[in-house]
Amino acid sequence: MLKHIVLWKIHKDGTKEQKLESYQAFKEKTRYLQTVIPEIVKAEVAYNLNEDGFDICIDSVFGSREDLERYIMHPEHLKVRAFLDEIQYEKTSFDYEY
Repeated sequence: MLKHIVLWKIHKDGTKEQKLESYQAFKEKTRYLQTVIPEIVKAEVAYNLNEDGFDICIDSVFGSREDLERYIMHPEHLKVRAFLDEIQYEKTSFDYEY
């Protein structure tokens, strides 16, 4: 199994309300992705309660690196990625096998 975690800082000069709205939109988009991309074993979107650091994250599980690559290149995932690219100003990711 492969764990794929991505964290974003969003809306550099935005309000908490803007960040929460984008978080909710991202959460809904991720729920949709889970219905159309069978490679996703599990995906959870979260909002950071701490004021410092990254704002939102996705914690997801895939069966293999190949499954993760299929997910990354899936047309529906690319739409969600474009949404995040519009609102994010910093991003980091961490992948590991377990």
